[in-house]
Amino acid sequence: MPSTRSTATSLRLPQTSLDLSGLPHDTPTAILCAMAVTGLMGIVIERVFYRRLTRAGGGYTVAGMGMIICGFGMSVVLMNIAYLIWGANAEPFPVSFGMLYQLGEIFLPKSYAITAVAALILMAGLHLLLKHTKAGLAIRAVAQNEDIAYLMGINVPLMISLIFGLACAVAAAAGVLIGPMQSVQVEMGYLILMKAFAAAVVGGFGSLPGAIIGGLLVGIFENLEAAYVPGSHKDIYALLLLILVLMLKPSGLFGIETKVKA
Repeated sequence: MPSTRSTATSLRLPQTSLDLSGLPHDTPTAILCAMAVTGLMGIVIERVFYRRLTRAGGGYTVAGMGMIICGFGMSVVLMNIAYLIWGANAEPFPVSFGMLYQLGEIFLPKSYAITAVAALILMAGLHLLLKHTKAGLAIRAVAQNEDIAYLMGINVPLMISLIFGLACAVAAAAGVLIGPMQSVQVEMGYLILMKAFAAAVVGGFGSLPGAIIGGLLVGIFENLEAAYVPGSHKDIYALLLLILVLMLKPSGLFGIETKVKA
């Protein structure tokens, strides 16, 4: 009598991973491509999801809080979309920055040096755009007062879209620069975003020099505290510094205090 064997079948979801083999290995090209694509995506997101909120205003208003809540929700949606497309597997970023730089007894990875230089170039370009161009003047006018900007003939919706696109483009450049230092995954920017928010609060919102100095203070504070407390807990030091600055100077170190009517 022939023997029969039953085979158990199970339904398995396709295992997809983030394929980075087709990306350009030239770092400047990768940064420019990422900035262009992500900047356009930011403009589309602003026009589709944020336009009604930006028309209602911002700041210390219900619409302003709505924009913050929408931002958190949008980040969760985008991370889940990325998870469905590429999966949750961490992948190495195929960009080689080379060996270490040796400065006496200090060994500095080349990726860190290139990231610092690229960050300075981006900050200088952003400063020149905001301070020495007509578009930058219009952006600052819209940030100061939308109603007066309308009266001055500025296309406020266009400037807001430009701001969203520019912010997303700079974030994309940061992602490309940080990618070689750690594995590329869906949630790679979550912790960095938290530290960037802490740096912006410490330096003061609306101040570019404040954001730079705030970021340096957060990094120095983390590394100094790691010498006395286990390094596995160093990620909380940024929040501790944020709380300390808010207790002593709520507007930040370089922020401008303004009075708002209740």
